[in-house]
Amino acid sequence: MTRIPTADEYEKQIRYSKNEIEERLCALGKQIDRDFPDGLILLVYLRGAAVFGCDLLRKITVPADIDFLSIGRYQVDEDESPLLYLRQDTTVNIYNRNVLLCTDIVRSGFTMHFLLQQLRARNPKSLQICTLLHNPDQQLLPLPLAYIGFDTTYASLCGYGMHFRDQGRQFPDIVELVKEK
Repeated sequence: MTRIPTADEYEKQIRYSKNEIEERLCALGKQIDRDFPDGLILLVYLRGAAVFGCDLLRKITVPADIDFLSIGRYQVDEDESPLLYLRQDTTVNIYNRNVLLCTDIVRSGFTMHFLLQQLRARNPKSLQICTLLHNPDQQLLPLPLAYIGFDTTYASLCGYGMHFRDQGRQFPDIVELVKEK
């Protein structure tokens, strides 16, 4: 069983501090500026990446736009894999434009693979992924991960927009959940 850290436990549960995140975002912003001098569109996937996407946008100095995506899952039978569909689609035209798909964490890669298929059909000039966290040990599908904030093996994290049972999004740091015995 895991839970959000208490105020007393918080400091020792920090895996990536707000200062480390800020430094990494500055470096990512510079890299993105170099790679996309003509500008780009950030497509942010889900609420968990909203803080990351908005903070990253402020580090980018080339022309940039931002929009948000989310997917839904439809499952008829518990024994079957769910079908994915775009619940919230982009409102900006990505045809012949540089697109950076931003997410909070890449684990298996199945969700990002689905989104890439949907977006490639719209013929962007380029399409790459920027993830705040990447768990290479869990990744099953190859993906164009152009920008990675931090490689991690921690599976139970929250904060900086990511939640655990609708709690912890407001934490300025990324913290590991507490495992109870």
